Amino acid sequence: MELHNNKTEQTYIQLLIDASKKKLEVLNNLMEITENQEKLMSLETFDEDVFSQTIVQKEELLVSLDKLDSGFELIYDRAKDELLSNRYRYEVEIRTLQEYITSVTGISVKLQALEQRNKSKLELILSDKRREIRKSKVSNQTAANYYKTMTNQHEVQSFFYDKKK
Repeated sequence: MELHNNKTEQTYIQLLIDASKKKLEVLNNLMEITENQEKLMSLETFDEDVFSQTIVQKEELLVSLDKLDSGFELIYDRAKDELLSNRYRYEVEIRTLQEYITSVTGISVKLQALEQRNKSKLELILSDKRREIRKSKVSNQTAANYYKTMTNQHEVQSFFYDKKK
């Protein structure tokens, strides 16, 4: 779709800048929550409820991020030809947009690295929890078997005792 006038062109470019700015804000919020998750996993006792709340917060931000990306692509598809053909006219806006995109890319890389570290930590925590659960089940089974054996042993002894009388 070709842009019709200078005001429309400026609006599209401003929308691209605003979307990039908002994306940077959302990524910063994601980074903050992910860092919080890292701290939660480093505590001596792991609070599953608090950690679950951070996951819900991150899911909401990721939905918002997807919407921003979709909107950015739609607007860029409409403005791309004008931006490329009249690059000199939008030099300041293009530079601003490039700065936001560079910032978004930088924080995305940091976020991915932190997510990977957190994933490894969480796998260790979950492994420990599984081990504790297995150990607990074995202990419960052992105790149940012990009591069952002791109960049966008592009955068996009295049965033989009564028979001899």
